[in-house]
Amino acid sequence: MARPRNQTARRDQLVAAATRAVRRHGLSQVRVADIADEAGVARGSVHYYFRDLDELLQRVYQQAGDRFFTDRMNAAAALPDARHKLVESIMHGLPDGPDDELAVVLYEFGNCRTNPVFTALSQSLWDRQVAMYAAILEVGVGQGHFELTGPVLDLAANLVALEDAYGLHIVSRNGSLPPSRALELLLSYARSATGCAL
Repeated sequence: MARPRNQTARRDQLVAAATRAVRRHGLSQVRVADIADEAGVARGSVHYYFRDLDELLQRVYQQAGDRFFTDRMNAAAALPDARHKLVESIMHGLPDGPDDELAVVLYEFGNCRTNPVFTALSQSLWDRQVAMYAAILEVGVGQGHFELTGPVLDLAANLVALEDAYGLHIVSRNGSLPPSRALELLLSYARSATGCAL
């Protein structure tokens, strides 16, 4: 049996291979064989480390969710000023570009309506992101920086929805909406919503 350190490394390798395979084949078409080929291992190796394909794909989703929620929430938490928290969160909520692998894969999961587990994961990520923005907006009000133009949850939901919409255009290679323009538009909405120059 492999040592635990090697098992962790192999599982990480398979998650990375599954991420690439989902990007290449699409979530609805990807198979264990595609992931094994991407990783350069036998199919049995995939089943050795993961109970089934869904378990492996959930790990892929978790990795993407960590980037777009956990990592940016932690980055914002380190900043005391709500204005800086908001800008930091917006900056890290968009894909880096059309080849941003984790963003592309996250949109694949968002379009999967036939798997109730993936639907629940997508809803959970949405809810957590809305809660993150709502908390930042409330801190900004408490600090005297923000004068919100609507209910806090509505404004927070709009920020997440705009991120999702602009991000989809970015990964779809819409040349009229590069990441820099999407960021400008999001910051413009945030300024309007908070009554703050940011």
